[in-house]
Amino acid sequence: MTDVTPTFAVVGAVNHGKSSVVSTLSENDQVRISSMPGETVECQRFELADLFAFYDTPGFQNAREALPELAPAASAPNPLAVFRDFIARHRHNPAFEAECLLFQPLVDGAGLLYVVDGSEPVLEIHAAEMEILRLTGQPRLAIINRTGSDNHVQDWKRRLGLHFNAVREFNAHHATFADRVELLETLAGIEQSWKPKLLRAVGVYRDEWERRLDDCAEIIVELLADALTHQEIASVSDASKARRATAAEELKGRFTQALAGREAKAHRAIIQLFGHRRVRPDTSDAPVLDDDLFSHDTWRAFGLDERQLVAAGAIGGAAAGAGIDVLTVGHTLLAGAGIGGALGAASAFFLGRRRPELKVTVPGLGQKFRVGGSAISVGPYAAVNFPWILLDRAFGTFCYVINRAHARRDDATLSSADMKATLEGSGLSAARWDESARRECERGFGLIRRGKMLPKDRETLRDRIRSRLADIAAFRPSTTTEQNATQALMKRP
Repeated sequence: MTDVTPTFAVVGAVNHGKSSVVSTLSENDQVRISSMPGETVECQRFELADLFAFYDTPGFQNAREALPELAPAASAPNPLAVFRDFIARHRHNPAFEAECLLFQPLVDGAGLLYVVDGSEPVLEIHAAEMEILRLTGQPRLAIINRTGSDNHVQDWKRRLGLHFNAVREFNAHHATFADRVELLETLAGIEQSWKPKLLRAVGVYRDEWERRLDDCAEIIVELLADALTHQEIASVSDASKARRATAAEELKGRFTQALAGREAKAHRAIIQLFGHRRVRPDTSDAPVLDDDLFSHDTWRAFGLDERQLVAAGAIGGAAAGAGIDVLTVGHTLLAGAGIGGALGAASAFFLGRRRPELKVTVPGLGQKFRVGGSAISVGPYAAVNFPWILLDRAFGTFCYVINRAHARRDDATLSSADMKATLEGSGLSAARWDESARRECERGFGLIRRGKMLPKDRETLRDRIRSRLADIAAFRPSTTTEQNATQALMKRP
């Protein structure tokens, strides 16, 4: 190859999914894709972080007419010279405009990815295309793109095997990171001289993926740190009782809106991290998920179950009670921790998975701020299930974007119900964590809420979340129920 970057020309029959494959492999959801045949009318180059380059080429225009002119390549010392001469002769010939465009990357040294649709039958025109590509002598991989039924996949495999170094099935609209890596590793195996460079590039690609998981964990930790300490304060000096009540409701609204906005910002950062620009709400202030963070449906669907909430409430209550012991220099004889744990567990038991109402309080036990006048405040929100709901929803967004192929062109607002089903099916929802992991996270949540989280504690929480993200990324549905849940999530508009 003459280019520093491993380069491949994606060619094939019109409307068989070439642009979808390019979009998915290059992680670029802005590649022009259309259901109209012949939409790609020029060669476009797309790169992935300087690791790989792909040319999205027009479909063949007159393969059967071009084949006789290219047949001498079979015995030529330099087959590509025959193709170069073809381009020179027909550069301004409208009948072979597409062929000249798609041959150019090949004569420049690009490898070949021939894309076919496994739901379409093999026709005489396809046989001509395959023979032309064989005559180039370039390393070549055939991709059977599953766009619908697979009625003709076996026939394609038999015919493609006669003309290509390797044949792979690939669903451009449902390909995961692992699917992309496997395809790129196959490319590394079709030409010995390319292999070291391509495998190094695959290694960098994997490292980049690991970095994204690190960054995603950091985004979630930042969300938790902000959400669990957020407070809204308002002055209500010289206000009537009715005005104070109105101010209290307004402050609650401001509080919930601020936290919902902070969550949406984190979800958008996760989406952007994985290169998706079509998974977005209609406006920058709208939530990414369809159900609001503080809706009753959200609180019933996400987070811990009742038994786990009791245990978590006991842990959180005990930590708060321990603070009382410290403040009184132990004069409670450690009764504070026991009382706090009991109260926390009892609160969690009676509330279950219902959303606790926000409370309006007067900071400083009713004292006035130095700026003058009385004040009321809302937050921080102490509900036991709150951080777990934030985690579940962030994991749901992560699960969606890593499993959404960039070839999809629908604009998505995510479905909370489908996300929950997918997380449950994978065994990776908050309620399915093992007890030691939950206790470790609860300890981290408590430290955030009490303003006592040290850098090492933050790192521990981030590592736990990072480990969970890796589990989600590695999960592959193995049962029909899990597959249906995942497919339902991926098919949501």
